[in-house]
Amino acid sequence: MAMICEEHRVDAYKSMKTAGFALPFLGAWMVLASVGLPAQNVRSLGSVRTISIGSLGEDPGGKGFAREFGAQLRRNKSLQPAAGAQADAVLKGQGVIWIRGYHSFSPRARVNDTYAEPIYGGYLSVTLHGAGGEVLWSYFAHSKHADSRSAVEKDVAGQVLDAMSDAIRTASAATPSSIGPGGTRAAALRGGGATFPFPIYEWWFTSFQREEPAITITYDPLGSSAGVERFSEGEFDFAGSDVPLSVLKPARQGQAFPTVAGGVVLAYNLPKFPGDLRLTPEAAAGVLAGRIARWNDPALRALNPGTSLPDQPIRVIHRSDGSGTTFALTHYLSEAVREWKEKVGEGDRVQWPVGEGAAGNDGVSALIENTPYSFGYTEFIYAFRRQLNIAAIRNAAGRFVQADLASIAAAVAGVMDSIPPDFNLSLANTPGRDAYPISALTWLVIPAHEVDPDKREALKRFLEWALGPGQRQTMALGYVPLPKLLIEEELKALAALN
Repeated sequence: MAMICEEHRVDAYKSMKTAGFALPFLGAWMVLASVGLPAQNVRSLGSVRTISIGSLGEDPGGKGFAREFGAQLRRNKSLQPAAGAQADAVLKGQGVIWIRGYHSFSPRARVNDTYAEPIYGGYLSVTLHGAGGEVLWSYFAHSKHADSRSAVEKDVAGQVLDAMSDAIRTASAATPSSIGPGGTRAAALRGGGATFPFPIYEWWFTSFQREEPAITITYDPLGSSAGVERFSEGEFDFAGSDVPLSVLKPARQGQAFPTVAGGVVLAYNLPKFPGDLRLTPEAAAGVLAGRIARWNDPALRALNPGTSLPDQPIRVIHRSDGSGTTFALTHYLSEAVREWKEKVGEGDRVQWPVGEGAAGNDGVSALIENTPYSFGYTEFIYAFRRQLNIAAIRNAAGRFVQADLASIAAAVAGVMDSIPPDFNLSLANTPGRDAYPISALTWLVIPAHEVDPDKREALKRFLEWALGPGQRQTMALGYVPLPKLLIEEELKALAALN
């Protein structure tokens, strides 16, 4: 998508939306780039004391979250609500609540009749903006258990307020909001590859161009394998990949820089099922390999006591293209399940024993959404875009953990004791009580030796920005920012490139 001017951004977003790809809340944030925000008083997160609550979306869930967040904010001891220009910062974003299923204590209950009551799920994705409209902080919270609408509102709004309060309390009042004036020469960069990080990359390119209007960036979400291949052939100036270069082995020499961490989730479509599915790695491998073929299989019922799993065949959905998401999942299963490693193995492409394929994370999540009794895998944020239920996975510590910002961050923290020069860090099944086991880094691949000096400086400039101010935007889209230690090592490696 070419990030050239607001008209082009809107046209690009419309084409994405028509194709069924655009995240529902991403378009609203693109609009924020060109509309005025209240003239807040501060430009650093650590200085925020009063907050104005802007729009949290047109969905009834967003309005409910706004009311509940305001009520909790008024009871907060360190932060207070304020109106418009009187506030230090403004909170905006997107909140959605939907019916996950129905439950009843009556054996005669049927969906939508007087005996059954709906249970809800929801998410709230927010950004906190400072004086110039810059992002000071962002977050994504979701309900982890099916519950009443009011309980979902209280839970999710409370998660956001607690996280915001902690971030403001620990932030420095002198935190810069940008990397300063650039003066970079004009350059047009073309890249493509992984769909896993595409939502945050799309937003980054838009935000970065506001600071560096001389640099234009286009990115084609083709999948990791295709992106690295076209980078290797010289067609792309950079590539996005969720697969380590040591696996893809491109002919063109490149350096891969981690940009964000995320999670691959196992999503499912079980009509009328109100429970929260729990899976061991062995059970997940069994479903994906076709050995567990029905939803009421004894192995699944043993893991989910007290739930009513239907006597229906499981329809497995997987990626049809070369995919870093596939690599992350199959690498994890190979680490955790010996039989999977021996019979299927790991890679950006594998020979799936069963199932139907779809291209891209959005293609897989859309097919799950539209296929009753289906089961598949996709990147964290894509599952919520489609309002899919996600399973809790037993981690290396023996606990069942759902993907969220905290559990993915715990996985990242588990590998920070030794950072290799090529930044090839695996987050699969990392130790840690709270670590989500199918976490993964994604990398931006740039040439180790760029002959065009303007492109070299533009790539460096963008990566410096992405590893600095860009990290504050990550959590709103369900990604985890990188630890300070890793960023410091990356900036050293970036400075050494010529």
